[in-house]
Amino acid sequence: MPPSLRRALRRAGIVLFALWAGLFALWLAYEWQDAKGREEFQHAMLDVVDWVRESPLAPAAVVAALDDGADTLPIVIGTPVAVPAPAADDPSPFGDPRGLNLLHLANPGYEVGYDEADKLPRWAAYSVFPRVFDLPDRPSRFRVDARTESRVRTELYTRSGFDRGHLAPNYALAVCHGPEAQQASFLMSNVVPQLHALNAGLWRDLEVRIADRYARRYGRGWVAAGPVFLAGVPARRVGHPDVAIRVPDAFWLVVAERTEAGSLRVLSLVVPHEPVWRARDLGPYLVSVDEVARLTGLDLFPDLPEPAQSRLEKLVAPRAW
Repeated sequence: MPPSLRRALRRAGIVLFALWAGLFALWLAYEWQDAKGREEFQHAMLDVVDWVRESPLAPAAVVAALDDGADTLPIVIGTPVAVPAPAADDPSPFGDPRGLNLLHLANPGYEVGYDEADKLPRWAAYSVFPRVFDLPDRPSRFRVDARTESRVRTELYTRSGFDRGHLAPNYALAVCHGPEAQQASFLMSNVVPQLHALNAGLWRDLEVRIADRYARRYGRGWVAAGPVFLAGVPARRVGHPDVAIRVPDAFWLVVAERTEAGSLRVLSLVVPHEPVWRARDLGPYLVSVDEVARLTGLDLFPDLPEPAQSRLEKLVAPRAW
């Protein structure tokens, strides 16, 4: 064996031994922690993992491997709650959100609860699962929904300073439910005013993360989203006096996923209506379903048995999945 090759192999062996020793030391440090220390240790590990997997430069295979590793940690697993088996093809199998006087609109792939007073949807619900369809070209125009009294037109958003923000997203509906659902997502009854940086930034990242990564990791999941109007904050509106669309102060999003053991866990977020392009750490946005209900007046899982509903809605996910 040439001396140069022998030296290279020796160096490689030293590097591998150092790596093994470092991992062993980390394992020992973790095992010696109490419950609180282990949770802090997991958060620290995931801070590093998130930095890599949320980078746009990270290869898809690396992100998938890191996702799979993260899913084994207790703070990502959370506290699932036993619930009855859902109807998989129902966008909101544990009951449509209730509590407000809304117009219920059923569409291919999703449903909305539409608020004629504020001229926008107060909730949209849809399901995701491993992609079935290729992403077609994006439709070029939003359409008036003739089922609504307000009949909001796309022109009301022109030069308003706000994007026409989908609640049930074009991307997830297109790749999971197909072209008809994608076309239906461009109804104005599925649209809220949203700052461009949020619509094209953090909010879009969340939608793609759910449709791609969550569907790959967990199979089928159910998503609901909507606007938040904060008490005591003066209402802002776009449009004109006859058809004035209220501008949200924040947005909520709830993801429900049924584990292999048949229990349900949820991830609930409230995102301020601010120009946020990226956020590797979703921790500041994590809330309980009860907090979403308090902010919106909606009962999000009304058909669950009361004990399961009460327990599920009080939980705050320790960490975003």
